[in-house]
Amino acid sequence: MKATLGRLWAIAGMTLLEASRRKVFTILLLFGLALISSILFFPSVEVDARLRLIEVWALRASAIFTAIVGLFLAGFSLPQDFETKRIYLIVTKPISKPLVFLGRYLGYALLLAVFILTMGAVTTVFLRTVRLFSGSKFPPLVAYPRIRAGDFSAPGGTKLEEQQAERAVGFGPENALVWKFTGLRRSSFDDQARLQIRLIFGAVADPYRASGTVDVRIVNPSGGIHRTQLSMNTNEEQEISFPAGLIGGDGVLQVELRAVDSDGFIAASEGWLILYEKSMLFELAFARGLALILLQSMIVLSITLMSSTFLSAPLSILLGILLYLVGSIHGYVREGSRDIDRSLAEIRLSPHAEKEHTPEGLPPLLLRFSTETSKLVLAAVPDFANFDFSVWLLKDHAVSWSEIAGAGAKAFLPIAVMVVLGTLLMLFKDFDR
Repeated sequence: MKATLGRLWAIAGMTLLEASRRKVFTILLLFGLALISSILFFPSVEVDARLRLIEVWALRASAIFTAIVGLFLAGFSLPQDFETKRIYLIVTKPISKPLVFLGRYLGYALLLAVFILTMGAVTTVFLRTVRLFSGSKFPPLVAYPRIRAGDFSAPGGTKLEEQQAERAVGFGPENALVWKFTGLRRSSFDDQARLQIRLIFGAVADPYRASGTVDVRIVNPSGGIHRTQLSMNTNEEQEISFPAGLIGGDGVLQVELRAVDSDGFIAASEGWLILYEKSMLFELAFARGLALILLQSMIVLSITLMSSTFLSAPLSILLGILLYLVGSIHGYVREGSRDIDRSLAEIRLSPHAEKEHTPEGLPPLLLRFSTETSKLVLAAVPDFANFDFSVWLLKDHAVSWSEIAGAGAKAFLPIAVMVVLGTLLMLFKDFDR
């Protein structure tokens, strides 16, 4: 076992050495220059938006540059070994063919990790430098961890079906949406703690009602209450500040929402109320976010390296690019497929369904084939929105360990399938042809 690990590491080390000889780390210099060039846009950008400009610019550049490294190096690696016959020099040694694939994969995975860590370090140093010389004009670098309630209930309410929200309650003191937090620590919050709320409003007699007033009660079961009212629109996110002293030694906090409008109701889901802790170290939060980019890049690396065992380098790279594009527009394709399903449902309910066309003016058979094909592709390709750190960064949210674990779980299956498939293809590959 020790000898096998040593050979695996030898192949990985050789892969890293080859990458350095190809001057691939020059991309880091290009990244740094691209980041510094963002200063040129400062005069035309508001002060508050400059932080977002640098952060998003750096994230997009990190994702793109890392994908380029994974695509082109992995795409050309094994095909060049086959074409130059260098594979014979490797497999004649006590190294099995599957070990060559696994060593290559490990080497490129380490290379991507080095790339992303270096880009993250360059970005945070640059942000701190700009912040230092800008003084109070530059927004503070903050990242707030979020806590979700451990329990969500709706006394007097009903569970909704096929709706964004899970539960709804009407007007009345006994009808409430209740979130309960446990295990909180007072030291994790500033003097004024913050909550973020999102709701859906409606009325029995008014199907178009999209706003209302809600009574908010933040309660410590051991004693103490903070009460306020909010006027909100449907799906609008609003924040509430309350004294953190309400969080007692028992670590329990309960938030109750009630409809104020006598003819209305409110609806929500468990994750629509979030409690913020005080800001953590920005560099640590940024590093967590970069872990999401690494997971995304490893998915692209996996399919590119796997396909290079039986396809040419250009075709392997093209397959990796297609995966990257489909993963990036996963949400748009999913929504489009749902719209087509609704159109087809309208046709099925029509008394002249066999003669009708969909509202898009296309034959139902063509749209049915399109949506079924799209669903198959979406089932095979992970949604890269799960690895988009900018969603958290733009709202000053810190990525939690549970969210990283969730993203890792979504990335594990495609990575594992591609690695196992690539290992098997190498095992049965005949180099004499």
